[in-house]
Amino acid sequence: MTEKTAKPPETDAAASSRSPESYERLASPVLRSAWLLRTSAIVGVLASALGAIIVPGLRGFASDAVITRWEHVSATLAYAMGFLLAGLLLTGAFDLSRARKIGIAPRALLLLGAPGVLSMLVPAFARSLTPVGSIILVVATLLVVMGGASAGLRAPHTRALAAAQLVYAFAAFTRTMGWLLAMVFAESVRAYAVARTFTIAGVVTEGAAQALVVAWLSMRRRMSTSALSAAALLAAFMMVWMAGRTDASSPVWQCVMRSGIAGQVSQTSTLGALEAFFVVASLLLALACAVTAHPLTVVVCAFALALLGRGAYDVPLRAMSAAVAALWTALAASDERALWRALTASREENR
Repeated sequence: MTEKTAKPPETDAAASSRSPESYERLASPVLRSAWLLRTSAIVGVLASALGAIIVPGLRGFASDAVITRWEHVSATLAYAMGFLLAGLLLTGAFDLSRARKIGIAPRALLLLGAPGVLSMLVPAFARSLTPVGSIILVVATLLVVMGGASAGLRAPHTRALAAAQLVYAFAAFTRTMGWLLAMVFAESVRAYAVARTFTIAGVVTEGAAQALVVAWLSMRRRMSTSALSAAALLAAFMMVWMAGRTDASSPVWQCVMRSGIAGQVSQTSTLGALEAFFVVASLLLALACAVTAHPLTVVVCAFALALLGRGAYDVPLRAMSAAVAALWTALAASDERALWRALTASREENR
């Protein structure tokens, strides 16, 4: 009699690695990069909150040692966010070159704008961008967003995401026009009034984009997504309300919050309180999207990155967030495996 040899453990590991789910992830760039998209969205929320609100608000209310410590933490998160977004942009561009179902016009816009966005990120870590560099960054980001959104409108599972990105692109255009008019015609009262009108239009448009995100989250069958979006909006309202009631007797954390939020509000806008709410709501809604369980992680994480962009494409990390969201929207729209995953999940929710 011959003895039966035991099956080596390597065979079981190989068999498990060849499961249908493994093949699906390997063949689909959207499913394969889901963990990196979620990590980038969460790191982006933390970096944006520290760099835009907390650290600027500490100045004048905390000691130099505390400010320096938090500046180091903020810089570390900003570098991590930049490297993660740059990796997603490069891998997305590589997958874009192999995708066959993306039209020529969207592909051209994506491939033309992505290098411009990436090239402006590198010098931004060393020094502030010049006005010309900011304009180049805005134009390059608009090209990427327009290309990604036009491709995303053709697929049902990315249509709402693409619509929100187009609204944010219009907000970026109006804000840039207002900034250009205020800078070129600085001594003209009429030009200042027109610039302020453009700025107000940008704030209102940003609110419309956030409303689209909230509507999309609220339409999900799962109660957790609606609860997260409602909690984010309520928390944003409470934070802005408490910041507005800050006085000399208020605690330090409240003064820090007021100073940080006020630094993100445009000086030429007459909708200061509303813009302050949108600033805080964008961070909290982005966090809600980043932690939301969804069959297609790329959709909720692209929503989060688009919210972090806020239509402020003159800021390098915000521009990178918007560009990465648009690029992966186009990839998700052209990915048949992602489409079937979304359709299957939608059918299960409707049962």
